[in-house]
Amino acid sequence: MHTNPIRWTFASLVFAFLLGVGAGPVLAQESGSSSSDKQKLQQLKKSYSAGMKAAKANNSSQAYPQLEQALQLAQETEQSGALNQIQKVLQTLPKNWGNTAIENESWSEALTHFEKGIEHAENDAYMYYGKGLSLVNMDSTETGLQTLQRAIEVGNETGNTRVTGLATQRIRDEFLARASQALNAQNPTSSQVQTALDALDEMRQYVDSNAQSLFYRARALFEQGQYQTALETAQEGLEMHQGSRSDAAKYYFIVAESQLNLGNTQTACQTFEQAAYGDYQARAQHYLKNECQ
Repeated sequence: MHTNPIRWTFASLVFAFLLGVGAGPVLAQESGSSSSDKQKLQQLKKSYSAGMKAAKANNSSQAYPQLEQALQLAQETEQSGALNQIQKVLQTLPKNWGNTAIENESWSEALTHFEKGIEHAENDAYMYYGKGLSLVNMDSTETGLQTLQRAIEVGNETGNTRVTGLATQRIRDEFLARASQALNAQNPTSSQVQTALDALDEMRQYVDSNAQSLFYRARALFEQGQYQTALETAQEGLEMHQGSRSDAAKYYFIVAESQLNLGNTQTACQTFEQAAYGDYQARAQHYLKNECQ
């Protein structure tokens, strides 16, 4: 399971960007510079040109070192215009190349690009999101989740709510998938139920619960016979729920079953009426027919 990157057309954006930064670095006047500085400025131009040529050829293995060399020379010669220009390139290329790798599910390649992106744009939350996504899909799950958590932190610090939302959902997806798989059996074993609860507990170490996680928690608690807690958890999930009436039926169904097991038959029958929609219609009607006459 993975989340798609923020989409754009790689070729059109990269080449438009490369054209926008010009054929050469923005340099201050060279007059008065020492012989050593003049040599560095000439090497800066060569490295920048070679890096941009490699970038246009989609050759990241050559583009990165050439542009980084140009960046270092711009710093040494105090060329602020060139410095800003090269930094912009080194912040844009990894994101574009990383996104293309994600779309191709080339996770190792994506990881390389986003790690490079973090080197040059440590306050860009999307770089951490891309790195975390790559690691999770390479089965480096714990490190990947920690990196996604870092993406949330940076996103909150910089006001990047889009990336914060993407990273939060990807973390939730990881643990919800584990809980769903564990509870997928018609009559889950106590071990499977505990696996689901453990996954949901671990999720809360990274992100807050949402409606769907509360549904799985309520279902697991019901399977454990903790009917009152299951009821309260399902009701909490229902309060968070923002989907359709048919989707809300699953929360009502757990509430109703819990009420029935707690001996509140009349109340349970009323709740089963609310659960008789969508995928839960047949099951709710079964109770209404056999328990509520």
